[in-house]
Amino acid sequence: MNYHEYIILGAGPAGVQMGYFMEKAGRDYLILERNAVAGSFFEQYPRHGTLISLNKVYNFFPEQEFNLRHDWNSLLTDDFSHQFTDYTQDLYPSNTILVQYLNDYVKKFGIKIQYNTPVTMISRQAEGDKLFRLADDSGNEYYCKRLLLATGPLKPNIPDVEGIELAEGFEDYQPNTDRYTNKRVVILGRGNSAFEVATELQGKAAVVFMMIGNRFIRHAWNSHFVGDLRSFNNTILDMFQLKAMHTVTGTTLTKLVRQEDGSLQVHYTEELPHWKTPGTSYGWFEVDHVIRATGFKYADPGMFAEDIAPRMDAAMKYPVLDSSWETTTPDMYCIGTNMAARDKKSASGFIHGFRYNTRTLFRILDQKYHQVPLPADRFELKTEDDLQKLGDHLITRISNTSALYQLYGTLCDVLVLNDDGTAELVYELPVTYTIRDSEFARKKIIVFTLELGFDTFENGFEDSLNFVRRNDPQTPANVAFVHPAFRLYDQGEYIRGSNTRSSVVTRFDKASEVIDGDLSNIKPRNTLLNFLNSIVKVTDTVYPLDHFTTDESRGGFRPWAADDPRIKNHNLQRPRLKADGSAIELGPLDCK
Repeated sequence: MNYHEYIILGAGPAGVQMGYFMEKAGRDYLILERNAVAGSFFEQYPRHGTLISLNKVYNFFPEQEFNLRHDWNSLLTDDFSHQFTDYTQDLYPSNTILVQYLNDYVKKFGIKIQYNTPVTMISRQAEGDKLFRLADDSGNEYYCKRLLLATGPLKPNIPDVEGIELAEGFEDYQPNTDRYTNKRVVILGRGNSAFEVATELQGKAAVVFMMIGNRFIRHAWNSHFVGDLRSFNNTILDMFQLKAMHTVTGTTLTKLVRQEDGSLQVHYTEELPHWKTPGTSYGWFEVDHVIRATGFKYADPGMFAEDIAPRMDAAMKYPVLDSSWETTTPDMYCIGTNMAARDKKSASGFIHGFRYNTRTLFRILDQKYHQVPLPADRFELKTEDDLQKLGDHLITRISNTSALYQLYGTLCDVLVLNDDGTAELVYELPVTYTIRDSEFARKKIIVFTLELGFDTFENGFEDSLNFVRRNDPQTPANVAFVHPAFRLYDQGEYIRGSNTRSSVVTRFDKASEVIDGDLSNIKPRNTLLNFLNSIVKVTDTVYPLDHFTTDESRGGFRPWAADDPRIKNHNLQRPRLKADGSAIELGPLDCK
């Protein structure tokens, strides 16, 4: 029997990353990869050959952990010994370099991959150990106790529209050809893949019609979600708004018909709720090409025997996952882009996010199946000196962590407060898992996250590009950009929370002075110390919260007179306030 305790299906970045941790721990595992190289998806994508994942090499600070915040392509190692930034300094690098990097990583760390092994069916024994059985296209069988799905995008998401077979698929689109020169081209989709094609065609096609349907485009600069439309791909919007033939329309495709001359009739509907007489328009127009760029599906229920097929979400795009990324089939987990099933706000669907989720899942599996404790540090918490040592450690940690930075509001550190005057700091756990589904939900804990706070402001400021001014220290709960938040839970019940200001570089240690300048780095530390001490009560000291540095040569604050016309005519963000006029208090995280 070809048996391994763990089988990882897919040798993309997530499968390779999990292989690294399995290999380092000496686990019995095998990665099965359908193609001949690791990271084969990136041999074809992005179609224009340029990654939109950042490769920012120079970030002023020397800490390697900090610099991973701006290196979106490296996989994790214990010693930072294999960094993507050593391969190129291009901010937006070539996809071929990523493929080279991944395969060098596999060779360097001896990761066990069996290539050219397309798995066609997955079933499970009904009796005994209930092993998973995987069959490949040659009839070979593989068995494992635990199955990790790292399959990435499996097949295109094809709209259910009459004549859709007449559209060209994004997966088959060939850039840099004359096929579309001076042609009328429709592109279906509103995401990065659709706009990637539009960007490549904007100087070649006569007219590009982008049909985005009855939903608005979500820009990454507004949503802060890397999967939404990136500015790298949105230059066609300039041409649309500056009247250069191309157009973005809220139309929805209803049918495609081939005409005798080879052109296509594009039938559509368009919802018009803003008209004085609201309604739906419909009609058709002629084009030469229709390109379908409507995304991918990340699981294929047809690969599984019916009795173990994982339940899918309503869109049949992702498997349903619990807070530890386990599917509805016990002992079957998802890693990689599938992890976005639980996170539509931060970076779980991308290398710079799921590399941390994958490490966290490995640690959860190690604890669950191999009784290996989760990584943690222990602290005395009985004196003011203990309090300050813990505060220094937490500020240093928050100022350097790349995991909590990339997975803001998704991963957290948890401080367990013990009755004996000690505390245990456990690192990088899923928020929902921590406060609801794990052993920590039965304890007194403080949960530390980095997170955004745009939702604490009035709805009138929907464009985050308006947030160009500092937050008001007199309304400390209203902080827009990434900042630390800490919340107390007792036996799973939320008690209270606090937060610090944000920072240009999301650092709150003394090193931040070289960038933040006039802002005091003491205030964030003291905010944290006051919050901790309000719980553990080891000192009567109340730590000062001066907003600006006490060195007046660095700057300060001059209040306006009550009749200053700028007060009446300003264009500032106003914080949403409670009825009593105080700033809102941070509440529980949104835990699905």
